[in-house]
Formats: sequence, C-alpha cells, structure tokens
Amino acid sequence: MMNKLLKKLLSPISSANYQQELRNARNIQLRLQQRALDSTCDYIENNMSDLLSVSSREEVLNTALKKVTVDGTFCEFGVYQGYTLNHIKNRISDTLHGFDSFKGLPEFWRDGFGQKAFELPNSPKFSGNVKIHEGYFEDSLPSFLENHSDVFAFVHIDCDLYSATKTIFSLCKERFVPGTVICFDEYFNFPGWQNDEFKAFQEFISETGFSYDYITFNTMHTQVAIVLK
Repeated sequence: MMNKLLKKLLSPISSANYQQELRNARNIQLRLQQRALDSTCDYIENNMSDLLSVSSREEVLNTALKKVTVDGTFCEFGVYQGYTLNHIKNRISDTLHGFDSFKGLPEFWRDGFGQKAFELPNSPKFSGNVKIHEGYFEDSLPSFLENHSDVFAFVHIDCDLYSATKTIFSLCKERFVPGTVICFDEYFNFPGWQNDEFKAFQEFISETGFSYDYITFNTMHTQVAIVLK
C-alpha cells in the first residue's frame, strides 16, 4: 500500500511541478509576453547593443535627466497617482508640468487595460515645483502651448496609447529640438508594443527628419530613454 501511494505522489501527472507546467503551457498571456520579449530582444540586439542598461524605471529617469542640456520646459504626460512625477520633480529645480485627465484611458489599450483604466476618484494634489494641466491632451495642450513658448528640455511620456502619444508629437512638434531628452514608460516588451508609444515616436521621427540616440533602457520592464539629434 505504501509503495502504491509513493508511486502516485511521485508520478509526474500528480506532481505540483507538472501541474504548473501544464497551466503554463495553456497560458495565452504568458506566451504572448514571451513573444513580446523575444521581439524586444531582437530590437535591442539590432539597435541598442552598445548601451549600458539599467534595472528600474527610476534609473532610466535618473540617467536621462543627467543628459539634459537644453534650457527649456520639463513635462510629464500621464501623471496618474504621481509616483514618477514626484521622482522627477525632486531631481530638478525647474517647474515640472504634468498633464493628465485623471479620468483613465479614453479608449481600450490592450488586454487588461480597457477604457477608464487608471481612472482616479479624485485628482491628486502635488506640492513644490509642479504645475498640473488637467484634461485630455488635446484639450489641455493648446492653451499650455499658447502660454509657454519654451522648447522642451525633458519629456516623460507615460500615456500608453498610440493615439495619446501621437497627439503629443503632433501638437508639440515645434517644441522638440536637438537635445530634447524623452523617456518612454511603455516603449517595448509587452504584447503589441510596436503599435503604441513606439509607433507614434517612429512616425514623428519620419515626419520631422530628426534622428536620435538611445540613452538607456530598463532590462526588467518597458522603459526607454532617448535624446533627439
């Protein structure tokens, strides 16, 4: 009896490891992420092989901020609860302009992030060298651009969507100059990454004739920093 029980416990069919492997084999999200990782690694090998990577979004921001040489405006597009906004503003003396509707995504982004994702019950409050411009970008940016003529020194794009990122580059095209540093929070390494912030940026590059250098990327997530040339 003991031998039969022991054989059953040791059977690969009944083992916890086997059951987990079976669940993973059926896990569509896991396989999609693995494919996204593969395509991201291909992109890095072809375009970023000479970079020093970092392992957190904070290090991406810190590294990028050290590369700022342009005398201009600091902006963050996509504030949410303000974690990165506070991280950035504590490292600069300039005013940091934050843009967000705080109503969540205006449209479906990807699986797990539908319309209204990231919606907050109340707009957060910030102190110090921060100015919040509340509303969707197409509503808040025109008046901001009318009242602020400086070029962009540093821009943090954390708006997920292709459409939102496209709006930023379309409306602010004249404010980007050689030396502008841009951090993207969702540049690659997720399913469909080629169709969102990455796509909007590449279209901007094609339309304007700018070139750019990569500064660094987060080897554990989705963040990338670049500088325009």
